[in-house]
Amino acid sequence: MTVEFRTKQPTEEWAISFDFTERLGTENIASATITAVDQTTLVDVSTTILEVLNQTNTTKIVYGWVQAGTSGRDYLITCTITGDGTPVSTYELEGILPVQEIPATVAASSGGTRCVTEPTLEPVTLAELQTQLGISSGTMATDVTPYTSIAAGSHGVVAAYTLLGTGINVLGYTAVVYLTPVNNGADGLVDVKIQEADVLAGPYTDWSTGGFTQVTEANDTVIQEKAYTGSKQYIRTVAKTLVAACEFGTSIMVWEPNVSDDDMLNELIAAGRISVENDTSKKIMQQTWDQCPKGWPSGDRLKLLWGNLVSVTSVKWKDTDGTVTTLVENTDYLVETNGEQCGFVVLPYQGSWPSGELYPSNPITIRFVCGYATQAEVPVSMKRAIKAACVNLYLNRGDDVTGSVTRDVTYSRLVNMAGVLNDRDFDL
Repeated sequence: MTVEFRTKQPTEEWAISFDFTERLGTENIASATITAVDQTTLVDVSTTILEVLNQTNTTKIVYGWVQAGTSGRDYLITCTITGDGTPVSTYELEGILPVQEIPATVAASSGGTRCVTEPTLEPVTLAELQTQLGISSGTMATDVTPYTSIAAGSHGVVAAYTLLGTGINVLGYTAVVYLTPVNNGADGLVDVKIQEADVLAGPYTDWSTGGFTQVTEANDTVIQEKAYTGSKQYIRTVAKTLVAACEFGTSIMVWEPNVSDDDMLNELIAAGRISVENDTSKKIMQQTWDQCPKGWPSGDRLKLLWGNLVSVTSVKWKDTDGTVTTLVENTDYLVETNGEQCGFVVLPYQGSWPSGELYPSNPITIRFVCGYATQAEVPVSMKRAIKAACVNLYLNRGDDVTGSVTRDVTYSRLVNMAGVLNDRDFDL
């Protein structure tokens, strides 16, 4: 059976795995090869799509590394192994890797007040919206994917957390980590904890509540589980074994629901975010904007759009000759962020705005970054407002109005809880 891996952007790269446990039986992997074929051209592109140096395997599972690819193409990834039994047996698993570019920037005009870089992350995940709607057309077999972090087997004594498991991508999914002990040696002890990271290569840090109960001879047949509720993209398990060798392994179960409405739900999430942004005058997820006022303010500060100001990338102005001058932060101006409300570009003490005559069209350009960097930072009220908007759009698709029109009071109340900008008077 051919499975489908998660859609990858051309610049992204991550680990994939092929589990041969059921096929091998009592055998172990003797050798493994992974290949990639472009489904459009039927050309072998293994050297482009795969990083062979990162390929590893345990006795039952092969781990590969995918990279690159052309947007709009599907790649058939095939893993072929030989077992160590006699006679030699060959086994094969395969999966489709879709590659699709998600535009990070808006192909709009190069001047004027505009969004330069759209957010790459939505405040509400697909799994969260599916839970809100109470829908899933998948089954346990298709929706839940088991990944091995620390391979099951006998692990020798290590005094520190140097037994490192494989990192697994869990961003946007529900993940549960399992510790499965089998048999501790005499007086043997096993300590296991969950670590998290923003990228697969790390660095990994301990998740604050990710420690498992220590495994001793008294509880070495008890399976332990922990649901991961952190906000990082990758998690793994690390372990140390004290006194004697112990048999155990760890796995990460990831709920990746297969819902027929996935594409539409993702579009509704973006639409819900934009709706809340329009009604609050705030930008939610991190994005880059150019603001182009017509002239310098009469006072000592210039107000920036959208609230949630993170940083000011540059302040530039153009004179009548077309010469562009870039001001220097902390010398020519200061940045005032002000939390969820509007930020400002402020003159330093006894400072003044440039006195040169301004160019007639878009003479001043202030590039700034605003919005929350992670989903975990987004206030609950905003998330609930977005989900309320999505539910309304999902349940009322193309409905004709017959009779009176009702207003979504729940959505309005949630928007009020999220808060609007106190001052929305901008001189553009």
